[in-house]
Amino acid sequence: MSKIPFVGIFSPSGTGLSLHGNDLVITYVSKQLIKLSSETFIVKDFLIKDSQQLKPILVQQKKFDGEIILSIPRDLCIIREIEFPYANIRELREALTYQLDSFIPFNNEDVYFDVHLLSHNRHNSKVLIVAVKKQVLDDILLRLKALEIMPSRVIITPFAFVPLIVDKRGVVVIINKNKKDYCYNLYDNSLLKLSSVVRNEDELTKQLKSNAPDEAMYTNNNDGEIILKDIPVQINRMSEYSESYGAALYGISGYPCNLSLIKLRRKQLNPQISAMCFLIGFLILFIFLIPYIQKINNIAMLKTVDSGIKSIKKDIKAVEKTKEQMELLENTVANVNKISEKYISRIDIILELAKTLPNDAWTKTIKIDDNLFEIEGDAVSSTNLIPILESSPFFSAVGLASPVTKTQSGREKFRIKGKVERQ
Repeated sequence: MSKIPFVGIFSPSGTGLSLHGNDLVITYVSKQLIKLSSETFIVKDFLIKDSQQLKPILVQQKKFDGEIILSIPRDLCIIREIEFPYANIRELREALTYQLDSFIPFNNEDVYFDVHLLSHNRHNSKVLIVAVKKQVLDDILLRLKALEIMPSRVIITPFAFVPLIVDKRGVVVIINKNKKDYCYNLYDNSLLKLSSVVRNEDELTKQLKSNAPDEAMYTNNNDGEIILKDIPVQINRMSEYSESYGAALYGISGYPCNLSLIKLRRKQLNPQISAMCFLIGFLILFIFLIPYIQKINNIAMLKTVDSGIKSIKKDIKAVEKTKEQMELLENTVANVNKISEKYISRIDIILELAKTLPNDAWTKTIKIDDNLFEIEGDAVSSTNLIPILESSPFFSAVGLASPVTKTQSGREKFRIKGKVERQ
């Protein structure tokens, strides 16, 4: 049966996978408005059976929509906390591809790894390096492939609990009881701060006393209770399928964890972001639909107008020809006006020279050629004439055309030239 378009936007879903002993726990979570519903399936002896013995029975019964997240047990992983000078996490991840064996006893070819940012400031950052042997994870993925349930993202147990405590404030401890040891996870305001493997209950008690939490919980991957004495807080039991449920919630909404040991396909868009994009796209389509309808109406009107224009085509051509002639005349008149604005008659030039030159200056010769002028005569001081002429709005580039000489009476002979232009 085909899916209804966009149904995943308004009813997001996710599937969480976790290991409970030798069994595989599959929890499918879907959201209708604000209501969450979940189903849990168990594949018995998942780690014991050969991959060829596993059949996709569950897949035939249930189609797991949305993102599929696999949570790997903490005791199968290697976690190292390091500090380094502040840099881009992507750059650190790239650097670790050839320096990984400096922090863990394996090189990049033997493990899948990723980094998770714990805290940072302007000077340095604190991160967790999380790694799991490729042989271990590949075996699990091979078995999941036989069930036709391939995850799009792989995280580890401590991060699978984050969605379950995201609303809690203060220090929260979640203890995961395994066959031979305990996984101790400490969160501060729902952010993972510490994850360690504790061998026995005495060490676990010391951990709880040294870092007294506001709340403590535990989940059991095997039969039996956790019995601790003289601890500063009461420990409440969680559902044994909490890990797969928490992993599934990553498919519903975003949580403060970008860790993924391996990405087998492109991550799906966050449902809320998808819904927002769909609504924005619908609004944009609606906004452009009205102008499109108006455009169609305008085109119809233009066709009507065009048919009317064709009927009076001759008159329009005559009008256009007259318009072209008018534009040509206007351009001609404008050019004439520009020329007349710059043109200065010779009599105006002579009058301007007579007005500008001082009374002690005598002019014997005046030459005017296009926009150039040259005057020759004598004055008390010929060098003072240049700035006087430059100050006139009619003259520019004024200078001596020949060296200054003196007459018998002591006056200076001059020959001055310059440009005539209206400034």
